[in-house]
Amino acid sequence: MTWRSRTTGEITSPAARLSDPSASRAVLIEAHAFTRGGAASRDRQRHLDDRPSVEAGCRRLAELFRDPEVWGLPEEHCRIVSQPTRDSMLEAVHRAAAEATDTLVVYYAGHGLLYPLSGGLHLAVPETTKDRSFTAVKYDDLREILLSATGVRRKVVILDCCFSGTALRGHLSAGAGTIRLADVEGTSVLAASHATQQALAPPGEQYPAFTGELIALLEEGDPGAPELLTMADLYDRVDRALLRKNRPRPQQLNRDRGAHISIARNRAPRQEPPEADETGSAPGTHRPGTRRRALAAATLVLAAIAGLAYWLLPNGEGGRGNDGKGSSCGKAHSTFDMEDGTQRREPSVDSVHNAACRGDFDTMEVAMDRGGFDGTGFSAAAPDEVIASWKKRPDRASFLHDLATLLESEPTVDQGGLTFSNGDQVATWQRGPGTVPDSHYRWTGYFLCTGPDSRHPVCDLP
Repeated sequence: MTWRSRTTGEITSPAARLSDPSASRAVLIEAHAFTRGGAASRDRQRHLDDRPSVEAGCRRLAELFRDPEVWGLPEEHCRIVSQPTRDSMLEAVHRAAAEATDTLVVYYAGHGLLYPLSGGLHLAVPETTKDRSFTAVKYDDLREILLSATGVRRKVVILDCCFSGTALRGHLSAGAGTIRLADVEGTSVLAASHATQQALAPPGEQYPAFTGELIALLEEGDPGAPELLTMADLYDRVDRALLRKNRPRPQQLNRDRGAHISIARNRAPRQEPPEADETGSAPGTHRPGTRRRALAAATLVLAAIAGLAYWLLPNGEGGRGNDGKGSSCGKAHSTFDMEDGTQRREPSVDSVHNAACRGDFDTMEVAMDRGGFDGTGFSAAAPDEVIASWKKRPDRASFLHDLATLLESEPTVDQGGLTFSNGDQVATWQRGPGTVPDSHYRWTGYFLCTGPDSRHPVCDLP
């Protein structure tokens, strides 16, 4: 079953449910100290650095998974594998995969390596060296175990290691036939870094950067998030936290309904307005629920009036057409030809277009945050400053309406992404660092152009 959003018209999935702790398993693997193979002194060309914060992060994450306020896994269902061998790592995952029927979570923290003659991501164990691929564990071996776990409905992999984005190139489902036979609900891979980027474990910090932000979210919650945190919620909020600190940004790949897998409660969920107390009212004054319905109706009327007024007010307070009588938005051009005969739809174009029409700066800030926005004179790490500057514009309504109108034109499609241009303005959509070919584009820039070549960002800043 699906639901249509009243505000955006987009099709969404139903509300998430928390993975059943009694039928789920988590395996948390960490390698923090590395042997030197008998060498008298450490050779930086061959040996890996120790990462003491990795151990602390893994153990704290396990405590949170066991916490009834977060997930509530029984201790025997949440196993820590510290300083593993290749066999002990894979055996622990195989055992958990055989026991779980609801959700299986596999977390690894340590060093990730790419060897020139042995393709794919490798996960370090204490005996691993930089020059011998057979001393590390191939991620493909771990993935094979997950693929064979046909009795597990939902699968999650979380990797906090260098080059972990490489894992997004593979799949956790072997094809549609396997999915039907296994009744799989979804898979999600959350990686700490881009496929060509190192993860960060800052010296002196208690936890590695990515795991530390994940722990902070589970410990403190987020007042802006729902009661249950989905994998999409975890990614979005950890990504924002790392972006604000200018640290390597995570990557995520979801299959089927993997984005809606929930393995954590939100300790500080957003608070809904309290309902009116009807029990103390005088008998016969109203029927139960009347006050709530009246308040809801009044809210809708006010919202409609405000939306109409926004576009009808003059100069700088609402959009106006060339005839001075006001104008409304059309439909975004979010479906385009990939130049190979296939059609593709980019929902974020609709999202930005609709937000511009509504004057919804919050939604546009989220889109900037995800895209690494450019073209406004501010760092991509400060979308809040971009939005603040737009709010100060005396012509902000017509400015936003121009953006919405631009997105109603047909974009140019090339290997770099999408370019909307009308000669005076340019809006760009591109794939973010580390995203895989079938992932969505991200809104990456908006420019007001005065030069002759408006397809490129050699334009004035808005």
